[in-house]
Amino acid sequence: MADAEPPAGSSSDAEGGGSERARPVITRRDFIAGAGIGVAGTAVVAGGVALVTRGQTAPVAQTVQTAPGGPAVAVPPAPAVAPPGQVEAQPPAQQPAVPVKGQLPRTMRRVTLDLDGAAREVTVDVRESLWTTMSRQLGISGANLGCDRAQCGACTVVINGRAVNSCTVLTARLGRGQKILSVEGIRLGPGIDGLHPVQRAFWEQGGYQCGICTRGFIMSTYALLQTNTSPTNDQIKEALAGNICRCGEYTKIYDSVHVAADAMRNPPAPKQVVIGPAPARTAPLTSKQFTFVTQLGSPEFIADVNTELRKTNGISGVSGNDTIATVTYDDSLINEDQIRKALADAGYPVK
Repeated sequence: MADAEPPAGSSSDAEGGGSERARPVITRRDFIAGAGIGVAGTAVVAGGVALVTRGQTAPVAQTVQTAPGGPAVAVPPAPAVAPPGQVEAQPPAQQPAVPVKGQLPRTMRRVTLDLDGAAREVTVDVRESLWTTMSRQLGISGANLGCDRAQCGACTVVINGRAVNSCTVLTARLGRGQKILSVEGIRLGPGIDGLHPVQRAFWEQGGYQCGICTRGFIMSTYALLQTNTSPTNDQIKEALAGNICRCGEYTKIYDSVHVAADAMRNPPAPKQVVIGPAPARTAPLTSKQFTFVTQLGSPEFIADVNTELRKTNGISGVSGNDTIATVTYDDSLINEDQIRKALADAGYPVK
């Protein structure tokens, strides 16, 4: 006998609404695990699909399967798998920077200096002074280091015509063709004859004492006389204000500057260079007799006088005795006063 169907309007009908409906099986534990504690979640059932949403979280779809007469079962979605070729590439691990071979560190520079008329290539630290480069790398002693604070001027050089302290100017900034001159770069030639008028004036006038400051004074004077060959004492004082002489030789320094200025205003005629032996003399030599101020110890000592006097250009020989010296000489090369001086310099003064 068939079971009787429940009558219409029974409690089953009332609860089911007259038809079988799917109910979401979402327990409190599932809700908290899916939405997160403290985050509002909402389960929405629509068309047999339950959706769980939470704040700022993308909704996750869950498929609800129902079986006739059975409870609804929520099936979690399968994990998303990216299609082949769309896998996100991981950024490569950053490798430590390796210096390129031949590349200088950031604190070094390679510069070419125009120093004393010659190109000199050096590699320097950006904090290195010109004095350090000249003395430590190039072996040039054309500047003395005094205070190392740009206060004494002993290390003065001339850059593009201006006197500067080489202890504070940076070498790394001098590789753009600046003309750098040290005290060795202003010479006109070798030996004493090749001294610049400023160098010769300081030497002859004694514009130095211990010599520590002299090179700096010479270079500051050189820079001054390039633009003013007739400076007054006030102008000299202003131009040399950055140089200090601890010996207090200032009076002779002023004299040296004035003598150098005069030599530059009136340069001497260049000496004529004679190549080969001197032409033979056709005119007879001249003789002059002199009396010694102090008699020689013996007549034989006149030979010593002859040896010394023949070292002087123009004197051919000396004869005589212990009281008188007869000098034979070329009057076109030397005169009587010069002969007297030569005898006195040799230790045999004459009347």
